[in-house]
Amino acid sequence: MLIFHSLSLAYSDRVLFSGLDLTIDRGQLVGVTGESGTGKTSLLRAIVGVIPITAGSIEVCGLPLDVHHIHEIRQKIAYVPQELQPPAENGAALIALTHALAYNRALLESSSSPATVPEASASVPLEKVLSTLSLDPSLLSLEASKLSGGQRQRILLAAALALPKPLLLLDEPTSALDEENSQRVALALLRACHEEGRVALVVSHDPVLLRFCDKVLDLTNL
Repeated sequence: MLIFHSLSLAYSDRVLFSGLDLTIDRGQLVGVTGESGTGKTSLLRAIVGVIPITAGSIEVCGLPLDVHHIHEIRQKIAYVPQELQPPAENGAALIALTHALAYNRALLESSSSPATVPEASASVPLEKVLSTLSLDPSLLSLEASKLSGGQRQRILLAAALALPKPLLLLDEPTSALDEENSQRVALALLRACHEEGRVALVVSHDPVLLRFCDKVLDLTNL
């Protein structure tokens, strides 16, 4: 599903990491951790094609990451950046934004809204995902300003999980959650991977979430 071959990323003139060789198979939940500035978020953004690769290559769902395949690759990804503040009146609007917005380079670069693409195939029932994350459906009618950071975070995650995407890219999805809810998120991601055959690549410093991962990539050691 994901292959990194001798991958290197840099920001300005500073190398973030180099020589990453890793294969992620279908059905795996993989954590990405490391010290600040080691390129964790940049790795996710490189996969969706908004940060150029310095050296090496990435293969996504059997396709080389290049200008010829980037649109097709993006159709396979549900991506939730960190610290989103999408404009929305209520929780239902957050769901609608996540499901309705097509991939857009400007949105990805600004991280102002979730960037996922709906497909024609059936999605996982949203009600089931909300229940898994211990979210009452009544929260969807609550004004967005009255939702806590953790509730917004779980609603956006639920929207991403409900989309029929084989690849989930999530940046710090449990940063605003307590240990109990972090564990709920981890179990939901494990089910998406182990039972539905998806892949989740998750940037996180959360020991609760990382403990559930099939493998953990520490970019500090590259």
